[in-house]
Amino acid sequence: MIIKARILVVEDQAPTANLILDVLQAEGYGAQAVSSLAQARERLRKAPPELVILDRTLPDGDGADLLAEIRRDEALARLPVLILTARKDPADRVAGLRGGADDYVAKPFHVEELAARVGALLRRSGRAEEEPSALEAAGLKLDRAARTAWTQGRNAGLTAREFDLLWLLVRRRGSVLTRDFLLQHIWGYDQGAELTTKVIDVTLSHLRRKIGAPADKIAAVRGFGYRFDG
Repeated sequence: MIIKARILVVEDQAPTANLILDVLQAEGYGAQAVSSLAQARERLRKAPPELVILDRTLPDGDGADLLAEIRRDEALARLPVLILTARKDPADRVAGLRGGADDYVAKPFHVEELAARVGALLRRSGRAEEEPSALEAAGLKLDRAARTAWTQGRNAGLTAREFDLLWLLVRRRGSVLTRDFLLQHIWGYDQGAELTTKVIDVTLSHLRRKIGAPADKIAAVRGFGYRFDG
C-alpha cells in the first residue's frame, strides 16, 4: 500500500491512541503513536513526520510546550500540528491556536471529523495525496462521484451504506478494518458508545449477494474485522 503521509500521534491514553491509529491507517496514512513528550521529541529528531496530532495533557508535561518547541525549530516550524484535548473552554482553544496549532479537536471526537481535519491540514500544507474518484479491484469498478459499483458489466445497485463500506474496504485493500472502526466511520456511532456489530454483518450479507464473485475477496479476520484481498 502507498502511504499518503506519515503522522505522529502523541497521546498517553491507549484506547484513544489505538482508535486514532485505526482511523489514520484506514485512510492510508502511516501512523505511529507515542505516549509522552520525551518520546515525541526523540521521534521528531530522528524521523520528522508530515503531521503531528498532539494531546495537551501528557504524563511529563503540557503538549503546548512541545508545540512551542516545534515552532521555534527552523527544521520543524512549518510542520502541521493538530491539538487534541478534553479541555472544553473556548479560551483554551483560542490559546492553542494562537500558540501555533493549525487545528484543534476536542475529545470525545467523531472519527469522520478527525479524518477530515487531518486531510485538510495535509492538503493545505501540500503534503497529501488526493482521494481517488474511482477504484478498480477484483472485477469491481467503483465510481465515488456517482456512488455506483459495477461488477460483471452491471450496476450492483448498492445502498449508500453498502457503497461506503465497499469503498472503504477496497480503498484500504490488504488492511484489516476493525468492527469498531467501521461502526464509527460508516455509521457515525460515537466513540465509547455501547455498540452492536450486527448491523455490519447484515450490511455485508446484502453487499456480498449484490456484487457476486468479488465478494470472495472480503475476508473476515476473526476477533478483529474485515479485509479486502483483491
